[in-house]
Amino acid sequence: MGRFRNILARLRGQLWIIPLAISGFSLVLAYWILTSGAFLFERGTTGSGLWWLYGGDAQSARGLLSSLLSGLMTMTSLIVSMTFVILTLSANQLGPRLITTFMADRQIQTVLGLFLGTILYVLVILRSLDETLGAEGVPHIAVTIGSALTIVCLFALLFYVHKIARSIIADNVVERIAGDLRRNLGSMLKESDGDLEENDGDASEGGPEGACVATIALNHVGYIQVVDYDRLVAVAKTAKTALQVNVRAGHFLLHNGEHVLVFGNNTLNDDEIDEVRRAFVIGPERSPAQDLEYGLRQLVEIALRALSPGINDPYTAIAVVNQLGAALEDILGRPLPRTRLRDAAGEVRVIAKLSDFAGLVDAAFDAIRQAGSSTPAVLIRIADVLGDLSPILRTEAAQHAVVVQLDKLAETAERAPVARCDRADIVARICQARKRVASENIQG
Repeated sequence: MGRFRNILARLRGQLWIIPLAISGFSLVLAYWILTSGAFLFERGTTGSGLWWLYGGDAQSARGLLSSLLSGLMTMTSLIVSMTFVILTLSANQLGPRLITTFMADRQIQTVLGLFLGTILYVLVILRSLDETLGAEGVPHIAVTIGSALTIVCLFALLFYVHKIARSIIADNVVERIAGDLRRNLGSMLKESDGDLEENDGDASEGGPEGACVATIALNHVGYIQVVDYDRLVAVAKTAKTALQVNVRAGHFLLHNGEHVLVFGNNTLNDDEIDEVRRAFVIGPERSPAQDLEYGLRQLVEIALRALSPGINDPYTAIAVVNQLGAALEDILGRPLPRTRLRDAAGEVRVIAKLSDFAGLVDAAFDAIRQAGSSTPAVLIRIADVLGDLSPILRTEAAQHAVVVQLDKLAETAERAPVARCDRADIVARICQARKRVASENIQG
């Protein structure tokens, strides 16, 4: 399932797929209209008073389609130029890693596909027109459809201008990324509510029974995108061993290292080692398919740029903190995937290194807290959000993660270069958050 989500995430970020599909449809439509569609549509329409149907001769049709094609080329050039300008502004203000989010917007892909498809359609119809055809030999419905598509492109251009104008507003970008983050979290953590148990500890707390008999390096450089734990369980069961995975989705790998440890009395043969390596999908960038921290770090990057001296926009950082709180509400209220994976007989075969509550809370707030140490409004909002999370802290691990972050926030406030009154406000909000967290009943 993780591999499938990774493929979908990669395809969703490709700008060319929807335009290619629309362009192919336009070519098929043009071919059908020229071969049999024109006869079906225009049969019996002679003298029927269809005012909207083009009725000129071939020479007029060629002139009309040539003018439409020239205008479409101009509008397409305008769209491409606007796209590059917006991408440049977004990269400078919000971060270059968010370009993928912009490119994955289906509405933008559809508009680009509409323009490209219309151009191809008009080109195909135009090349089929011969001035010797006369008025009766002209595919009137084909010319009419070309004119209608051009009108649709005009309104699409207006929509596109509106779309990209709103797309560079920071709050809208934050909202869109936060929505993607919550959907990804729902898809990943929903599975843990079904056939996966609650996270039963960190893999570093203890390995499988027996001695470590071998280590496996993955022999790749890059980011882990997906780990196929089912395949690892199958390999460990076949070899009658246990595996401890010291890396997870989102980690950057060096070529060598103790990435996987083998425990038990048996070692793995070369084929089984290759099978273990094939369980890891490694690429040049992180993927949201299995990485719980992927969307959190995208939001954090926006906040860090907003808090930089060159931009100095604390309100955008506060908007990010609000959305991070909503994301953590989804995370802390659900059990994380288990770290000890068992075979059908109930024997532990794989101990996985997965994200825990403390790591996710730190990933959300550590960098913002450090960058915003001199901005009291940001620190106060972090304290308030941590306090607002108190109703969903149903486990000791979740409560501990929030308490530790509040302790870090208190230390930051103590050393922050702010006015004494601002420091007092920050400390007061932290104390309020601590009381709210401590008052919640924790399930055993």
